Amino acid sequence: MRRGERVAFEFCWEHKGCTRECRVRDLRSLFCWQVARREGFRNPEECQECSYRGRWARGELTVEKFTEAYGDRRTGPRKVRRVLVVDDEPNILFALQEVARAKGFDCIAAMDGEEGLIVARGTRPDLVITDVLMPRMNGFELCEHLKAGADTARIPVIMVTVKAGPGDREQGSRAGADAYLVKPFQMHDLEDVLDRLLPPAVDAR
Repeated sequence: MRRGERVAFEFCWEHKGCTRECRVRDLRSLFCWQVARREGFRNPEECQECSYRGRWARGELTVEKFTEAYGDRRTGPRKVRRVLVVDDEPNILFALQEVARAKGFDCIAAMDGEEGLIVARGTRPDLVITDVLMPRMNGFELCEHLKAGADTARIPVIMVTVKAGPGDREQGSRAGADAYLVKPFQMHDLEDVLDRLLPPAVDAR
């Protein structure tokens, strides 16, 4: 994709063809209709008819096209740093995003590690907050993939999880996690970690 060319691939929540009110759009998840249908935020029939979902179903949109389209967006400097939050529980996603947004960060979401890896490779966030126990790809695996990628290796990763054993923390460290918070934790604990890993004095990429 040439610089300046219109980005044809959009997140579902950016897609202008969908005008229905939907709370899940606030999550900024790549596959919003999957979350909406699973969590009952929208009428299943409406999600089934979603025009953007249909484009995915017909193969008009692919992960490769997503990464290519957002590759053009990520090359220039961003005025606001971006945090990717990955968790399969929408209420936790909302809570974690609220903390990051309150500190002035832009937030996007993913509902499992596999989707998180897709979004991270496409948008290259400044930091990732991830749960560990998730379907398809867990947080340890996600962190390992991020740290092994040339474009994502330097992205700080915060793990937030109920897995509290010494072996769990060690596994997180081996995966490359920059911080490990055990649920439940106080939100100011997350704020402190964000301040350490993304201090205000650091310019956005």
